[in-house]
Amino acid sequence: MSESWIARLVRGSVTHRVMVLLVTLLLVVGSSLMAMRLKLDALPDVTNNQVLVLTGAPGLSPEEVERLVTRPIETALGGMPRLVELRSISRYGISAVTAVFEDDSPPHLARQITAERLATVVLPPEVETPALGPLTGGLGEVFHFSITSSQRTLSELLELSTLRISPRLRMVPGIVEVNTWGGSDRRLEVRADPLKLASRKLSLQQLAQGLADSIGATAGASVPSGSGQALLRAVFRPHRPEELSALLLPSVTNGTEHASDGVPHRLVVGDLAQVTEGEAPRLGAATQDGHGEVVYLMAQMLRGENALEVLRGIHERMSELEKTLPPDVKVQVIYDRSVLVHATLRTVGKNLLEGGLLVATVLLLMLGSWRAGLLVALVIPLSMLGAAVAMVLVGVPGNLMSLGAVDFGLLVDGAVVMVEHLFHHPGQAPSDGTAGSLSSISRRASEVAKPVLFSVLIILLVYLPVLLLDGVEGKMFRPMAVTVVCALFTSLILSLLFIPAGAALLLRPKDLEEVRPPLLVRVMERLYRPVLDVALRHSLLVGVLATVLLGAGVTALWKSGSEFLPQLDEGDLVIQTTRSADISLEQAVKQVGRVEQVLRQLPEVRHVVSRVGSPAVATDIMGLEQADVFVGLRPRSEWRSGLSRDGLIHEMERLLDEKAPGGEPSFTQPIQMRFNEILAGAVTDVVVSVYGEDLHQIEQLAHAVAKACAAEPGAEDVRVLAPPAVPLVEVRPRPIEAAQAGLTPKDILSAVQAVRSGLVVGTSYDGPVRLPVVLRLGESVPDAVGLSALPLPLSDGTSVPLGRVSDISFTPTPTLIQRHNGQRRLMVGFNVRGVDLGSLLHRAEARVMKQVKLPPGYRLTWGGQYETFEAARARLGVLIPAVLLIIIVALWRLFGSLRKALILFLAVPFAGTGGMILLWARGMPVSISAAIGFIALSGIAVLNGVVLMVRLLDLERQGLTPRQAAAEAAKTRMRPVMVTALVAALGFVPMAMAQGVGAEVQRPLATVVVGGLCTSTALTLLILPSLYPSLSALMDALSRKRKPVG
Repeated sequence: MSESWIARLVRGSVTHRVMVLLVTLLLVVGSSLMAMRLKLDALPDVTNNQVLVLTGAPGLSPEEVERLVTRPIETALGGMPRLVELRSISRYGISAVTAVFEDDSPPHLARQITAERLATVVLPPEVETPALGPLTGGLGEVFHFSITSSQRTLSELLELSTLRISPRLRMVPGIVEVNTWGGSDRRLEVRADPLKLASRKLSLQQLAQGLADSIGATAGASVPSGSGQALLRAVFRPHRPEELSALLLPSVTNGTEHASDGVPHRLVVGDLAQVTEGEAPRLGAATQDGHGEVVYLMAQMLRGENALEVLRGIHERMSELEKTLPPDVKVQVIYDRSVLVHATLRTVGKNLLEGGLLVATVLLLMLGSWRAGLLVALVIPLSMLGAAVAMVLVGVPGNLMSLGAVDFGLLVDGAVVMVEHLFHHPGQAPSDGTAGSLSSISRRASEVAKPVLFSVLIILLVYLPVLLLDGVEGKMFRPMAVTVVCALFTSLILSLLFIPAGAALLLRPKDLEEVRPPLLVRVMERLYRPVLDVALRHSLLVGVLATVLLGAGVTALWKSGSEFLPQLDEGDLVIQTTRSADISLEQAVKQVGRVEQVLRQLPEVRHVVSRVGSPAVATDIMGLEQADVFVGLRPRSEWRSGLSRDGLIHEMERLLDEKAPGGEPSFTQPIQMRFNEILAGAVTDVVVSVYGEDLHQIEQLAHAVAKACAAEPGAEDVRVLAPPAVPLVEVRPRPIEAAQAGLTPKDILSAVQAVRSGLVVGTSYDGPVRLPVVLRLGESVPDAVGLSALPLPLSDGTSVPLGRVSDISFTPTPTLIQRHNGQRRLMVGFNVRGVDLGSLLHRAEARVMKQVKLPPGYRLTWGGQYETFEAARARLGVLIPAVLLIIIVALWRLFGSLRKALILFLAVPFAGTGGMILLWARGMPVSISAAIGFIALSGIAVLNGVVLMVRLLDLERQGLTPRQAAAEAAKTRMRPVMVTALVAALGFVPMAMAQGVGAEVQRPLATVVVGGLCTSTALTLLILPSLYPSLSALMDALSRKRKPVG
């Protein structure tokens, strides 16, 4: 029944060939228009679905932030629908809580639920309102640039970026945030002299109140103005120091001194304080090329947007902005994602073009007709067009994985079998007219329709389980599976409809009269037949060699290492440095500047830009001791001969150790760093989390783990992912002594705040720039040791040292506190270089278990790439058997015999053997990319076997013995088997040999397919014909033994 409808479908396409081609043409036009809407990026976004909650808590230590801010927020967010995990970081003055939701949760709904829960949180009055971080992902940081000027201060550059550049960029469709590093916020500082205040019998609070009463604006509604009205307001907002210095303080008198007329003497601000333009305390900075500080801007893309479209909008807007900026302001692009996207797409396009040309050449040489070759080659663009339409409809962007893993040879396999059968068929096509040739084409095409259907369906079906992959590997490879499945489905329809119709119109009767095979086919046959004869005569030897081959494959699998995914070379580097936790901003800037100068000595380095600390929107919670050094590299063609990426990294490490030591440099890449940070909460490849409650105990265990991991070769940049404790100066008022001096605890707390942060007493504006007016105590900031001598003015005209009315202690405090799912943790991180991930982690885990003894209540977990690798391996442990079962069931359904299906199923392990041997020979570990290659290979290998087995069983039905049928089928089906194998293998060869951007991820997959097709083709053409008679007899004997007697 099945064969009947397929045959009718094929015959109908020949009969209505003109209509089929016209419909195809119309679909091509419509599909081309839709395919233009395909989104493009370099890689799939593998980051999870998360919401970042940022809360400012000025003045609070990390432990206070954890207790007063982080814990209440975690409690409120716990139990949200579809919540997967909660992790948090509490730093000095800020809390960051990350809520991770299930991947299929709508991002906007997750943010709405989070915001609703946050509305119920009660926080201390001094804590800022929690805010949600921008809706972006691991691929969101698409455009980085710096602005410099020889004539402007950093404050002016920051204001320029805040008021003129950032707002314009935020209006680019797809941009969700523009973040900044560097620069400083201006403010007017009133630096009160405590001795002058005391001499006037004034307290700090009286001066603060006098300033607050004098600065501001009031609304006066409106007043008549002729026949109309005018708006009325009163305003005093001084924006220059001299204006504020001359401000009278009418509510403040000294109480004792009077002018000659008895009127109290009124003071101006300048009598009591120095008024100057200062800057707010900074949490970060940016430097460039060792030349000093700059203002650094980063545009973040809305998650799910089309990267190339967004960047096209950014480029246009930047061109407009540069024309309107002052001539002294220079803009330098640091990182442009479009460079990586275009380079990746060039790699994909080059591989596809080369693969397509190889496939077309093989078709022409093997079929011997340019008309037939052209007809089959047309299936390639038409199938890709169908895949592109499907990608647009289901929202899969075009990138390295979705487009780069498509094999053109795979797409034409069905068409090759169909067209080859038209050429190579018992009997010749009649040459007496069109009707005869149409009848012959219709008959031949319908005969092979069922094998074509099942062969392509088997390949298609083995990809379907890949759609069920979850986690990081699912996000990485599901787009590939969607593309391949849609392209294969399109190629199947084309093979059953377009190819027969096109053959009826394009091929002439004489094209089907193949008197003599093409030269390449004749050469292959001349070489193949003697080898086949030897194999048929020595089947036992063939069996032994086949067993040895399988053993070699198992050995190669055992010797090869394992890793999650090959490391993509993004073209640029990021060096993360960590220095002393108590470093000042000035020292941090000086030291990263030295790092930049050292790196600039290398000819491969184009520019170096550093980001110190946290940005304005603290999406990266970093302290001043941490810096991300972006190293822009020149194209590989400009590197010194023979220098590899790892070699360049080692040279950088050596130079930094010699000329800029102490930074503990860790090497990564922009996208890789962001992926690691979002997925695991850390920026390294591997993370070991130490859980417990006592911070001191956790720190000791973490350092022990780091020491153990550092002893393993291949574990690089090993470090505890938290700086050591920082000194904390804590001032605790003594109420009795303070009362005796006429002070309250609040007076002392305000005085401490006024030392550095300042008391905000008003707001002024310089044009559109907001200028806070702050009151500080003392003209300079005392050091930590001299803080106890700070004089506090009293109302009796004297002053008292701060140390006399308060206890000042120096204690270490954690720089940050990390939490995961409600429990404290400290992370140890390291990167993997020069070895495979699996074997390194096996050794490291064993060493840690041996050397680190955990007290009760403490535990270790391994995360980062290790966690995703283990999860992926577990899922593949279910997926691969499911694929194999699908193949067996499909073969059983095709041949109607489980015995025949099992014999043909031998193609799968033999294909895997070749893939594993070539993978090992090229020094590539088994990765998820290679595993997907094995899945694809299993379907491709079976297709070749189907081509041979269909013919073999047909000959058996005609009365030939199994040995005769195997020999004859091998000889007559050599050409279609070789054509399908060659086009499939050669389609992947450019990908297997590629060296362009992104090729690292493609090479293992392509290597597996190319190597596997070599051994599976040998199985189909040599091993299967040789062993089939014995295997068939064995199956029959087993079948008879199972049948009940009588």
